Amino acid sequence: MRALSALLALFFLASCTSIQFAPDPLKDATAVYSWEARGRMVFQCSYDSDGFFWNFVQTEGELLNDDGRRQAVLQPNFGITARDGSALHAKIISQGEQTSPRDLRTAVFSAQSEGHGMLEGIRYIARRQPSGGMPLVTCTASQRGQYLRVPFRARYVFYR
Repeated sequence: MRALSALLALFFLASCTSIQFAPDPLKDATAVYSWEARGRMVFQCSYDSDGFFWNFVQTEGELLNDDGRRQAVLQPNFGITARDGSALHAKIISQGEQTSPRDLRTAVFSAQSEGHGMLEGIRYIARRQPSGGMPLVTCTASQRGQYLRVPFRARYVFYR
C-alpha cells in the first residue's frame, strides 16, 4: 500500500511539472502611460431563451492624465483615439475575478495601433482598479430595447 501511495505521489509531482500556464503578456512589455478612465458602459435591454438581460453595447468616456488633461477618448468596440489622432483597436485577452457585482473586472487587452503619434506601438492595455460599470438591476419586458448607461472609473495602463 505504501509503495502504491509513493508511486501515486511521484506521478502527481511529475504531472505538476508539465502543467502549462498562460504566459503573462505584460512580462516583457514596458508601461508608457497610466491614465484615469471616466465614462459609462452602455447596455441594451435584450431578451433570449433565458429571459431579459442587459446586453453590453459599448464603452463611452475619456482618459485623463494625472493633471486632469484629456489624453484620449474611449470609442465603441474597445477602441481608443488619442488627442493627436493616433488610435488603437483592442480586444480583451484576459480578465480577473469580479470583486463586486457593481464593478467591472480587471482586464488585459491586446492592442493594434493605427496612425503615428502617442499610441503608436502600443501592444497591450491593462484595465486596473475598476469601480462601477455594471448594471445592478435586471431589465424587464417594459424596458426591452432601452439603453442603460452605467458610470465607471478605472486606471488604464498602456504598454509597448
